[in-house]
Amino acid sequence: MFTILYIILLTAGFAWLLQRMLKNRTVILSYNELIMVFGVKVLAAAGYGYIFLHYFGGDDTWLFHQQGIEEKNLLFQQTAQFFADFNPFLPFERHATFSAGFRNLLGDWEYNLTVKPQAIFNIFSGGNYYINIVFFSFITFWGHYWFFELLVKNFPAQRKWWFLLIFFFPPVVFWLSGFRGDALLFFFITLTLNRGYHWMKTRSLRSFVWAILGLVGAFIMRAPVPLLAIPALFCVFITVKYRVSPWKVWAPVYAAGILLFFASARISPEKNLPQIVVNKQADFFSLKGNTIYQLDTLTADTRSFITVLPQAALNVFFRPAPWEAKGPLQLVASADILLFWGLVLYILYRNRGDIRFQISQPFLLYLLIFSVSYYIFIGYTVPYPGAIVRYKIIPELFLFTWLTASNNKKLHI
Repeated sequence: MFTILYIILLTAGFAWLLQRMLKNRTVILSYNELIMVFGVKVLAAAGYGYIFLHYFGGDDTWLFHQQGIEEKNLLFQQTAQFFADFNPFLPFERHATFSAGFRNLLGDWEYNLTVKPQAIFNIFSGGNYYINIVFFSFITFWGHYWFFELLVKNFPAQRKWWFLLIFFFPPVVFWLSGFRGDALLFFFITLTLNRGYHWMKTRSLRSFVWAILGLVGAFIMRAPVPLLAIPALFCVFITVKYRVSPWKVWAPVYAAGILLFFASARISPEKNLPQIVVNKQADFFSLKGNTIYQLDTLTADTRSFITVLPQAALNVFFRPAPWEAKGPLQLVASADILLFWGLVLYILYRNRGDIRFQISQPFLLYLLIFSVSYYIFIGYTVPYPGAIVRYKIIPELFLFTWLTASNNKKLHI
């Protein structure tokens, strides 16, 4: 009973604090909206932990929680060591080569960003997972808000829809609320988008720095993601700065990017861009899962990537089908896919097949190209449906946004 009361008080207190922090923003949320938004996020985080503990025997979210308790003990018993773990030079001292040290650095900092803050949470929670998630939700709330703010600035007539989609769409709220890197990845991606947009409007150095820090954070959490985002961001910048037709920028940039991607295999047989994807797929193949989709083994050549592409696209865009679903989470994932394709058909019907607005505005084109690229990368590398559903939730949100954006108001970018 005390835990529940403590969670309620923390939720109300953080909602009040968020209202104070947002009062000078151009897009604000009322206290009632914040109570609903933050309360739902906390409930989703609690549900995430409960479901995976009691029905799946725990997963990384509970491992991170246990590591957070160990970090709290380290903070009090070996304080110097706790802070020494943030030293970016240590990984390079442990390894003979720069590449090995850099990989270790990324792993250390992913751990630092995900687990170390829980040491502080545990001081106030006594090591209670369900109290800790309130603190974690306060941090990850900003990923949702920054994306919401960006959309409302660009499409103010659709504020109510963005409010529902970003803060209440069940798959988004569920998968981006647990103690996982996905919520922090969303935090960093939307920080980059929000501050990058502000920089393009104002040329504020501060916003530019925050946008770069967002990219760095995303790189730490999941290195391929910002590598997929940077070409799209570059295209947005060129399109807006020089006021040229988007496809005159996007088409040559991505054509050149694809050529360079495969040409890099001729520069070094071992260290090239296709080999990075091959290695990532091999990492996933080495894991075990209850269900695995058919996915042929990639090799670092153009023919292999073309051959495997239909499997990759099928796995991320159309599966699991309702008759393939095993368990409630896969059933929800299947319903989510049906909703997505149903929405595609509805938008095409409503617009009589005209999607020129969706493919002519730089920001919307970014959401489309980045999301499809992200989907295909997941399809190439991940054969497990449970992991696919979680990994693709961010580009899925972006695709829902792209589909439903309306030209009732001119896009202000």
